[in-house]
Amino acid sequence: MMGMIKKILPGCLAAALMVIVLLGSHKSIFANPYNEVIKQANIEYSSGYYDQALELYIAVVEQGYESAELYYNIGNTFFKLNRIPESILYYERAKRLAPRDENIRFNLELARTRTIDKIESIPELFYERWFRSLLSIHHADGWGKLSIVFIFLAMALAVVFLLTIRRWLRVLSFYLGLVFIIFSLITLAFAFTQHYQRTVKAEAIVFDPTVTVKSSPSEGSIDLFVIHEGTKVRITDRVGEWMEVRIASGSMGWLKANAVEKI
Repeated sequence: MMGMIKKILPGCLAAALMVIVLLGSHKSIFANPYNEVIKQANIEYSSGYYDQALELYIAVVEQGYESAELYYNIGNTFFKLNRIPESILYYERAKRLAPRDENIRFNLELARTRTIDKIESIPELFYERWFRSLLSIHHADGWGKLSIVFIFLAMALAVVFLLTIRRWLRVLSFYLGLVFIIFSLITLAFAFTQHYQRTVKAEAIVFDPTVTVKSSPSEGSIDLFVIHEGTKVRITDRVGEWMEVRIASGSMGWLKANAVEKI
């Protein structure tokens, strides 16, 4: 068992480094250096000066800072300005960082009621719903931190295993350590899945008032269907200035890339 422990420890350390790199890519987990600007934006918003509030919020985003609360506030500001596609975009961005936040989800659904398209989604299979619900318990940062906790618990048990002379304690620490390693790998996988969905998974919001979706990436191709501003699409391919997209009902087609804004 000693040999196995020696093999496991480097893997634990490598996994810890992977998580730290993942967490380090998110500025939102560090102290917010823009608190004063955001506070001033909140004051402007509360006073009804939505244009001034929006200018301050966007200035913070342009500096590279992000958080669910910031995106939520921007979504609220756009909603107050009756700019529904932009409000949906920022609510969606907020939802990616805080997928279980009820206020974000409620306001997103409220904004969607102000759109033209009412598209029925393809029903999810039960295991897809279960996995999505489980995954949404934490965002990438939360799963990553939990993975680090499990890794250090496993390493602490490895130390107990190496130092104790009691057989029952060695056996207990060994198997508990393996359990924590398994948990750390599972939560690490969840962290990277959330990270992928947030940064790689290509989804967008339609910004043009009306978009005709084509059968191929060409102006002369067949018109398939029409969608309107505020509709969410998934990007499946890109050819030049054209994007192939799928809407919630499963229908697919091509539209101009400048008609949408990526989440």
